[in-house]
Amino acid sequence: MKKILFFSLFTFSLIASGCSNGSTDSQPDSPTEEKANAAGQANTETDQTTEEPPSTDEQIKEIRSMLKMKDNKLPTKFPITDSEYIAAKINENETDGYSISFYQTQEAVSINDESLATNDNLITTFKAETFDDENKQKELFPEVSLDSVPDDMKVDLGHQITGMREGAAGSSYLVWKEGRWVLQIKSISEDQLDSVDIARKMVDYLEENALPVPKENGRVEVNYPKNAEEVEITARWEEGNVVYTLETAEVPINALMMTVSTE
Repeated sequence: MKKILFFSLFTFSLIASGCSNGSTDSQPDSPTEEKANAAGQANTETDQTTEEPPSTDEQIKEIRSMLKMKDNKLPTKFPITDSEYIAAKINENETDGYSISFYQTQEAVSINDESLATNDNLITTFKAETFDDENKQKELFPEVSLDSVPDDMKVDLGHQITGMREGAAGSSYLVWKEGRWVLQIKSISEDQLDSVDIARKMVDYLEENALPVPKENGRVEVNYPKNAEEVEITARWEEGNVVYTLETAEVPINALMMTVSTE
């Protein structure tokens, strides 16, 4: 009887020992392994979180904060695609004026990045100048009168706007007014550029998009050199003793778009 009891107790001990070992095998990972797993998960989350490149609005805001001139103005829209970026180089930065060149880039770069020194994709240069001499300021805005245009020089540009076309010294000029702005297209006469078609497209655009309102004068000069393969455009306007100027080799509509967006 004692042998049977001893055998039963021994068997129960073996079963209990086996259950205990099985329980140990099913325990969670050791603290070291748990830390390693947690670290791996954190790294994965970090890799998945990529910093978004700054938007054009954010870049413009940063440039404003860097300019010494108070109440500065800048173009806020540029002719780039959704996969391209705007980069800026501050050429001059004084309390009475500034000059900034804007470039097209394929990746986001910081303001005044060294790579811009060799970037050929210049979109526009925008500057502000303070004039203490009113006569020098007036030289930038020669007076233009379209009150008495001969019939043979009149051009219908649509939207009840009439332009004046004339030729002088081998050049052809088409001039019209919109509010306080004077707009002019100049080309080489022998190129026979269809400046009327270009002007009508500009007029159409400005019917839906308003240029900045100058306190005095505004002027847009569209200049096509020989063969009209390229274009040089200057848009400038007065606000008190400050003159804002946008220079670009973009097509006229793109030049107007950047000028219109200035604020």
